[in-house]
Amino acid sequence: MASGETDKQYSVALEENLKKALTELLLLKLLSEKDCYIGELSAAIHDRSNGALTVVFPYSAIYRLQQAGYITEKEKRSAPDGRRRQYFTVTREGKAYLDRLLRTYARFTNGITDILAGGEREK
Repeated sequence: MASGETDKQYSVALEENLKKALTELLLLKLLSEKDCYIGELSAAIHDRSNGALTVVFPYSAIYRLQQAGYITEKEKRSAPDGRRRQYFTVTREGKAYLDRLLRTYARFTNGITDILAGGEREK
């Protein structure tokens, strides 16, 4: 296998792992701003990341967040397309969890930035 193909495979694997790790954080962030249905969440992730992120089927993350008590279903209502949709909202526990995730994310990404800067970044 050519080096370029291997590099591409590693890049795709890294992207997929990062997406899996951050999907819950992104869903909670969006739901903390407004109640949404699943299709709306997928579109918002794509649009707000300027196309860099695509989460086509966030169902497993939604179910995990629901099972943990971080989000809950709201009443079904008509979406902009006129269809009845199940909306979700963040619970108080979900907001606290989101705060913890955001602090962890900031600490982690700041550490990565420090390493990539080669010790040249001002503290």
